Amino acid sequence: MLETRSANRSLLFGAVTNWLAFAATLAVGFFLAPYLVRALGDARYGVWCVVESVLAYFTLFDLGIAACLVRFVAKHHATGERTELNRIVSASLGLFLLAACGVLLVGGVISPFVAPGLERKLGEPGDVLPFMLLMLANLAVTLPLSAFPTILDGLQRFGAKSAVRLVCLALRVGGIVFVTETRPGLLPLAFVFTATNLLEHAIMAALCFRFLPGLRISGRLVDRETLREVKGYSVDAFLAMLAGRITVQTGAIVVGGFLTVAAAAHYALAARLVDMAKNLLRAASTTLTPAVSRREATGDLDGVRRVLLEGTRWVLYLVLPIHLGMLAFGRPFFARWVGGAQYADWCFPAMAVLSATLTIGVAQSVASRILYGMGKLKLFARLALVEAAVNLALSLALVGPFGLVGVALAVAVPNVLFCLFVIAYACYTLDVRAKTYLFASWLKPLCCACAPALIWWVLAPAEPTWPSIALGIAAGLGPYACAVLGLEVLTVRKRVPDALATPSPILRSVRPTAEA
Repeated sequence: MLETRSANRSLLFGAVTNWLAFAATLAVGFFLAPYLVRALGDARYGVWCVVESVLAYFTLFDLGIAACLVRFVAKHHATGERTELNRIVSASLGLFLLAACGVLLVGGVISPFVAPGLERKLGEPGDVLPFMLLMLANLAVTLPLSAFPTILDGLQRFGAKSAVRLVCLALRVGGIVFVTETRPGLLPLAFVFTATNLLEHAIMAALCFRFLPGLRISGRLVDRETLREVKGYSVDAFLAMLAGRITVQTGAIVVGGFLTVAAAAHYALAARLVDMAKNLLRAASTTLTPAVSRREATGDLDGVRRVLLEGTRWVLYLVLPIHLGMLAFGRPFFARWVGGAQYADWCFPAMAVLSATLTIGVAQSVASRILYGMGKLKLFARLALVEAAVNLALSLALVGPFGLVGVALAVAVPNVLFCLFVIAYACYTLDVRAKTYLFASWLKPLCCACAPALIWWVLAPAEPTWPSIALGIAAGLGPYACAVLGLEVLTVRKRVPDALATPSPILRSVRPTAEA
């Protein structure tokens, strides 16, 4: 019991610290987006978004190795297999170095063809090619260094990792504001991102050797058996990552290619708002992978089931008011956030469609962490590719007649269907019935969400000012918080008498005496 409570506290601490660091990153992105739109202009910011989406595909050179490293570092550290841990780390780092060479080779060939097309859409010569090449070099150097934050994830050292991320985030923001105010442009911003990124990964590398004094990285430790073990897991993780990149990044590229770079900026703002909300909550669920791997390694499948049911319930408590609030206050929010009433008309319809993936997507993220932690990725990865292919085909078919909303529909519909499958597959893997999953995870959050939904439906749309939006949101969140607190307190009170009424295993093992 004490070990279970300690593990739960460790899991909660990791989720909270990881969430706080990611929340700070999203908050910075939230305020920087309209700032950069005004400083760079819609067209140049659209170029930034398209280049960012193109370069996101180069992160596929990760090849799923990072996900593999998290699982096996957690597993071998839990069982004390230090030699096997060193072998996995050495093999993964070697593969990362080869992948970095691939990034430079492929990127060096593609960039000279992509940059001139973006400059033509921009309508003026600029620093697009140097910007792309520098960001590409940044990615290539960072790729092997990413092994170290991944090791920290496997060790569940989320507090130390989050502290480093926050310090480097502060340095990055300061650098962005400085270059934007003194010399606005894409290339100076790329220098800031590169410098702070390298510093962040270097500090995390030092922390890995501190937390693992026996950590050794050597080419001599790499053997065929270890590479086969990495390949068996990372191939499926890579396919899932490929599907994710197509699903998330294709929209801005399709809009920028078939419409205008300004329209790409408008779509990116809509998608970014949904992704911010989704990733904010996924940041907490990603900490579940090493926890699931540790529980599976020790045979605690009941603990894995509790992670699925309780983890899903709590992320739903968080995501449902966000989802409803985006629909209720999206239009005035865009008008105030970006700084113009026209942005509400340009961005809100696409955002409303994309938000259909928010609640189900966050619930799916808990289920997918179960599959990653248990290494059950084969079917998951292949169906993710099917989703991505349908997404791309629909985007190309709908962008012409329906514009941004068409692309949003092409993203949302396949993603919702895929999320439903992942949840069902995780329940099947853990032998959890659908009725148990729905009642244990969904029923309470949905009941509580009725309160803000009703209040926000009755209230008139807020004016596009921060005080008006904040007051409208608070009017619904207050009753919602009371409903959540009431339900959870009642549940705890019900469990305590039940637990007291049930004899412990020790008491059940004691035979009654003759006097009794």
